[in-house]
Amino acid sequence: MLSKFAKDQLHWFHGIIANRSKVVKFGSWGGGGGAVGVMLGEMLRLNPNRSFFLLSMLEVGVWFGIIGACISTALLIGDSHYFKRGFQIKQAVQRIALFGSLAGFVAGVIAQGTYQFIGPTEPLRIFCWGIAGSFLGLGVGNRIPNLGRLRATIGGAIGGLIGSCFFILFTILVDVSAGRLLGVITIGFFIGVMIVIFESLMRKAWLIVHWSDNETVQIPIGLEPIVLGSSQEARVYLDKKDFPPITAKIYLENKKVIMQFDEVMAQQKSMKILRHELFKGDRRKLGKITIEVQMST
Repeated sequence: MLSKFAKDQLHWFHGIIANRSKVVKFGSWGGGGGAVGVMLGEMLRLNPNRSFFLLSMLEVGVWFGIIGACISTALLIGDSHYFKRGFQIKQAVQRIALFGSLAGFVAGVIAQGTYQFIGPTEPLRIFCWGIAGSFLGLGVGNRIPNLGRLRATIGGAIGGLIGSCFFILFTILVDVSAGRLLGVITIGFFIGVMIVIFESLMRKAWLIVHWSDNETVQIPIGLEPIVLGSSQEARVYLDKKDFPPITAKIYLENKKVIMQFDEVMAQQKSMKILRHELFKGDRRKLGKITIEVQMST
């Protein structure tokens, strides 16, 4: 008979495997954001290697700020695309670009100041990228419902640490400019990957949305309601021909998964019960999609 620890490990492993599509997609979006950030930095001719202490800190801060804005915005765009709500580029920029740039700037200034004050060593470079990753993860965690600040921060930090190792490797194997590009792409990739992995590891309940027999997405269920409906703000988008803007909300309350239907929806369907508890394995058909509740044991 498996111990609780073994069951937890098995649960985490299955969660990551089931979420592998999201892991790859978020990693790709994060890497793409990193590439755009580096290219913008190069276009502005920023040189984060100057010898003058304060100027170097400011330039690295601006460089990190651009990269932070691009990676965090790309991850939010990827989140919208993953849930079939379109790319929503404008909304992503409005929601997180400023926060991402500020987080990147602060992380860059701290990292460069520490790097120059103590001395340029590769372990310290890795540590500084970990700082940057944690700040970017925190920014994303504040904007994606129920992702959680702690999960995103830890995931971002580990992603930054792993990515920085590749950053150093690429700068050794190729020239500095190409190494910087490949390195930041890798850092963005691993930040996206680790954020999703930590979401899978630490969640207690989640919603599986079956778009078809072979296509599903998973959403962590938490205190912040998951909105199902036909509005652009809905987390799970439903056909506006058949469903009102806000059809229902699913959330955790006292460790119970609650589904609460909107009054407009209830009137259209002549529903008497607006609010009820969902249990592990419960399914509900909503138009062309099916939602399923799962929980950790």
